[in-house]
Amino acid sequence: MTGKRQFGAIRRLASGRWQARYRDGGGRMVTAPQTFSTKGDAGRFLAAVEADLARGTYLDPRGGQVTLAAWAAEWLASDPSKRATTRARDEYALRVHFLPTLGHRRLATLTPLDVRRAVDALAARVAPATVRTNLGVLRAVLNAAVEADLISRTPVRGIKLETAPACDRPTLTPEQLEALAGEVPGRYRALVLMAGVVGLRWSELVGLRVGSVNFLARTVTISETISEVNGRHAVASTKSKSSGRTLSLPAFIVDELAEHLRQYRPGAGRDDLVFTGPAGGTLRRTFAARVFNPAVVRAGLPEGLTFHGLRHVAASFLVDAGEHPRVIQHRLGHATARLSMELYAHVPEATDRDVATHLDARFTAGDSTGGTGHGSQPSGTGK
Repeated sequence: MTGKRQFGAIRRLASGRWQARYRDGGGRMVTAPQTFSTKGDAGRFLAAVEADLARGTYLDPRGGQVTLAAWAAEWLASDPSKRATTRARDEYALRVHFLPTLGHRRLATLTPLDVRRAVDALAARVAPATVRTNLGVLRAVLNAAVEADLISRTPVRGIKLETAPACDRPTLTPEQLEALAGEVPGRYRALVLMAGVVGLRWSELVGLRVGSVNFLARTVTISETISEVNGRHAVASTKSKSSGRTLSLPAFIVDELAEHLRQYRPGAGRDDLVFTGPAGGTLRRTFAARVFNPAVVRAGLPEGLTFHGLRHVAASFLVDAGEHPRVIQHRLGHATARLSMELYAHVPEATDRDVATHLDARFTAGDSTGGTGHGSQPSGTGK
């Protein structure tokens, strides 16, 4: 009678310990990452591997021996389509907050406790929202390791984070926005109004081309951005399908853009930028500290107002005008209306009072007695 064919092979080394080898699902010869004190232990290891291969749960034990630093570098380089700003953010989060303490560790040895300690150390230095963002990067790195069959479970699990307090974003009246536009140098007046009325992002405004503005149709098309990464400008298409959009412009904004081009960009072609610095170069983020923040102070506007906060101002104008959430979503270039409303939409007190007025009119309409009228039974219903 022929005995059962043994899975893998076992041999005794010169040291007296036992080595196990086997072929994985792809037919490649794999040597167990550790040696065994007895032949029986080596056999049990092979039996476990054979069972995992049969169940489809096998993981190459060599994968978990990769260090977090090595895998993070591979992960960062794995998506060439990732936007430069996103790659720079992810690289910074890993290099500064996680790799100094965890980078030398092998993936298979990382535990939820290790991650918890790293997160606690991070939370002692930065705000809760920053902790959440940076942990999201580490989570993506280790989720990718699971998908690559390097580890069976991610150690980023069961991590409870402090809830970030709601951010009270300042908003402006039209008069205050006009005052702010009057306090910046003239070449930036239209830039501020485009941000506070149309709600474009900084990168969208910096990357706006003359040909993207249709003065006859009174529209602007957003299809390109310019971001600043490590002191260098990176040109890219909009970050998502919803970010690419064509928006109608108020007539006064079209007039502001026409005057801006006449004064500060004479002779500019369709492919030239609408907004530039005095020397014609691409605007840099130092604009905030050099130009925008001092103008906020001079205009006597609320503390904490940032250039990005002008998107909140624009969204609030749309809410105040009673625009549908889907309209606001489209104009801000968000994937969902919920995101637009949660992030930016501030309901002015006057708009909330209007709701009460409209409800009162709805329930008292047609009541000649001056009462509420909502308790009367419509004639002929019988129900």
